[in-house]
Amino acid sequence: MNFWQKNNTPERTAVTLERIPSRRKIGEPERAASDRNPERALGAGQTSAEINFAGLCLTLDPSGAAYIAAQHTLIVSDLHLEKGSGAAARGRLIPALDSYDTLLRLKRAIKAYEPKRIICLGDSFHDRFAGDRMAEADRAALNSLCDLAQEWVWVSGNHDPEAPAFCEGERKDQLEIGGVTLRHEPDFENDGPQIIGHFHPKTSVAAGGYHFSGRCFYASDEFLIMPAFGAYTGGLSCADSAIASLHESKARIFMMHAAKIWRVA
Repeated sequence: MNFWQKNNTPERTAVTLERIPSRRKIGEPERAASDRNPERALGAGQTSAEINFAGLCLTLDPSGAAYIAAQHTLIVSDLHLEKGSGAAARGRLIPALDSYDTLLRLKRAIKAYEPKRIICLGDSFHDRFAGDRMAEADRAALNSLCDLAQEWVWVSGNHDPEAPAFCEGERKDQLEIGGVTLRHEPDFENDGPQIIGHFHPKTSVAAGGYHFSGRCFYASDEFLIMPAFGAYTGGLSCADSAIASLHESKARIFMMHAAKIWRVA
């Protein structure tokens, strides 16, 4: 299918919402699939969530992108393009189609918000050689996305200190918007608010006798941690000390699934 061909398949987040049944009594029938519907257990969810972070008004999108309307800026993090081809090169039998899927979802987010500036917040490519492995069609698709914005910024990550040479746009270690620092990993020498990626936060919640888990935005007074956008990215629980220890204030957690977003904390 051509990259620009319309796809009417409902969008799904990269990490599927898990449905894990609670223990049943002996002889008790298993619940019907309709009773395990997250919208029935968790509520209807929202098509987006508006939050204020350190004076910035952001729209959190169920795709995993965040939009700052006042700055006409769309932020995504941890695309990890070509993670699939890297795994395949090491002998793992998984389809190397993650870049196509990730770019298609990114295109939808760009079309929805029509930003003037797009910031990729690090680990856009899975490793230093990912650009060499990328198919010509995916390279062309990526550069066609870059043409949709006036400004494209590649923030360096720990997986990709610099974006491949064929990628259009600026390269930066970090940048600032309205007094908020945007970078890939937290800067512990900076006392100001930061929007970061790196951790791939996910969360879980119990509802209706089941536990649901999915990727999430994790926001406190100190940090807004972006979810991983890439198709093959895993996740780290928000309860893990690597994430929990970053925050002195109470966090707001927004879990995503199936083109909806739920505030769960």
